[in-house]
Amino acid sequence: MHCSRAARGLLWLACAFTSVASAQAEPGAATASTAPAVVGAAGVGGGAGAAAATKGAAAPFAIPSPEGLTMPTLAFTATAQDELDYDKYFYFHRADTTFAQAYADIKECDALSSGSSIYYDSSSATAAAMANSSVLAAGVGGAIAGAMMDAIFGSSARREQRRQNLRNCMHFKDYQRYGLSHELWSEFNFEEGNGRKKEGVRNDALALQALVASGPAPKTKELGL
Repeated sequence: MHCSRAARGLLWLACAFTSVASAQAEPGAATASTAPAVVGAAGVGGGAGAAAATKGAAAPFAIPSPEGLTMPTLAFTATAQDELDYDKYFYFHRADTTFAQAYADIKECDALSSGSSIYYDSSSATAAAMANSSVLAAGVGGAIAGAMMDAIFGSSARREQRRQNLRNCMHFKDYQRYGLSHELWSEFNFEEGNGRKKEGVRNDALALQALVASGPAPKTKELGL
């Protein structure tokens, strides 16, 4: 949407607010999606695997090599606060699982868990409705307050939703969950509530998570779902 410089005051602010929201809602802004296919050796650099790709299909991903990856530190002395936070800070492990299998599973569950639907009063539909009805000062203020509330409370709710979805997905794939301190967890995990992590950062973390998930059996207590 183009906001004319002739518009003044509140009308221009409402128009600009709507333009930002509309741009965020454009189909082209959507990121690549869920359940990507694994690239086999024959598919790298072209060939039959590449020829089979169809328009609109999810982009395939390559399984990285575990060579050069350093196993994150998992040993720690748990405090009472650590144990209270195990619903947020944890890792997965499954016996008799290869790195490639673990990476494919974690990548799939991450993709399925990343599309949160929790938003608190700052949707593009709300902004557009306000602009189209010649919103008053109180309305613009409410929209800005709604955006601020979403940044604070919505972000937390989306992080919680992602954790729950990830736990459900990995539990379905028969992985066990183990607690970790926030400090150690932060070394190979990430949180996102107000935006998606860049793919390089995301994939590096997922590779380390797969290394842990396919590594030596943990000696600590399983947490269950």
